[in-house]
Amino acid sequence: MLGEALVSMVAVSDDLGVTAAVGTVRALAERLGASGDAAALAVRLLGDDALRRLRGFEASPLAVSAHVDGTELVITFIDKGEPVQGALLGTMSLADLGLVTGVDGGTIAGGNSRVVRLALPSHLARIDDGDQESSVDDQPLHDGPVTMRELEADDAPSLVRCLFRCYGWSYPGVDMYFPARVAAMIRSGRRIGEVAVDADGEVIAHWGAKFVAEGVVETGVALTDPRYRRRGLANELGERLLARLPSLGVVGRLREPVLTHSATQQIALREGAHIVGVYLHAVTPLNQVGITEGALTVRTSITVMYSPLQPLTPSVIWVPHDFESIIRRILEPTDWGRSLGEVRGNVPIPENTEASSSFDTGSAAGFLDVTTVGRNLVDVVDDALVAFKRAGAQVARVTLPASQETLAVAGSGLADLGLSFAAFLPAFGTQGDVIVLQWLAEPVSDEDTWAFASDRVKDIVRLIVEQSRSTIDAERQLRLRRARRQRLFAALPSADD
Repeated sequence: MLGEALVSMVAVSDDLGVTAAVGTVRALAERLGASGDAAALAVRLLGDDALRRLRGFEASPLAVSAHVDGTELVITFIDKGEPVQGALLGTMSLADLGLVTGVDGGTIAGGNSRVVRLALPSHLARIDDGDQESSVDDQPLHDGPVTMRELEADDAPSLVRCLFRCYGWSYPGVDMYFPARVAAMIRSGRRIGEVAVDADGEVIAHWGAKFVAEGVVETGVALTDPRYRRRGLANELGERLLARLPSLGVVGRLREPVLTHSATQQIALREGAHIVGVYLHAVTPLNQVGITEGALTVRTSITVMYSPLQPLTPSVIWVPHDFESIIRRILEPTDWGRSLGEVRGNVPIPENTEASSSFDTGSAAGFLDVTTVGRNLVDVVDDALVAFKRAGAQVARVTLPASQETLAVAGSGLADLGLSFAAFLPAFGTQGDVIVLQWLAEPVSDEDTWAFASDRVKDIVRLIVEQSRSTIDAERQLRLRRARRQRLFAALPSADD
């Protein structure tokens, strides 16, 4: 649960001020049961970096605060030095080492903001499966009474037990196995849902949603205890959830069905969703009970499907040429009123790109969100990708505003950085229409486990995979050409010969 600041201090912008901030945050972290050493190191890295960027502006103070967000301690460091475009590389390394749970950073109205998240003891408290059973085999069906109602924070342990009974340890959303994390999401309002409970109040079915942008939710975690199946509980819970969404201001619904089976894809398509992309290698290797034999050896890919819950306002979108053909194919069967703009003449482009980045340790993934496209877009994206790679990212995603005409021009060359198309998301909160690009550490290699609900899903997935492979191959060929060129130059006579 998001709490008030436990620490809020203004420090002078010198080594003494940073040292004071280090000691204060260390003491708070240790008192809460988090790693004091990790907190101190993170603040020291952030402080030293801020001092370097504040040269010439030393009179500007540093603002440091810390608060509890659910199961994590969140440390925020704000300075008014040279602008930053994302999280600090040094703190990303802490994330890669497992010392912190996540980092992010970017510019805000008051200057530069860098954030580090540390695990509290409850963050690591996973379900105890000692007395739990999971099975995909037919079990005796119960005909006892059930009650349907809204999901509550106190349901978190019971919901996690139900998840385990359905999937064992195979569910791809690993956060769902940690009751305190689930409860914190519910209390904050970021996760909502409908549940069916038995006479003892135990959750035996669920359908939920989490907010991923203003007015946009991702629905999922649809499950029914094997003993209560064939009663239509999931469908009824889904209808109850959908009926609630308009009153919450939700205008768009995202779903991310896995590619290892077609059932959840079929449900989404049947309910009017369209495939808008594929997040390749999005999930760490898992063992899907009843679907795959043993644990997969590679990361799992997931489809991205979208359905508007009210008519979309027509708009023109602007994208780099490399990604136009896939977006046209995605938009073909929709009635969303989206058309691709064609740049004519000179387009005024701001000098600087505005963006923020984050790194998630659980998924080994980096995320860059661009809000304003400037002339230096390619440089900003390249810097972020370099930082993600050094931090151990296996995947990275870049979200770009397709409503800005400048993207079609300044975004040329993004494919040469190893980025390929991932998804098109219409009316994505305050960002408007966006496109998502992706970088992969390794080429796609899990296709032998895929199943498709329709030929259209298969065609879109194949297009995206093909572009990903060609992009990776092009990046590799470029590296080889550079290496071979150096070899040729090395063989030339030197000026001293």
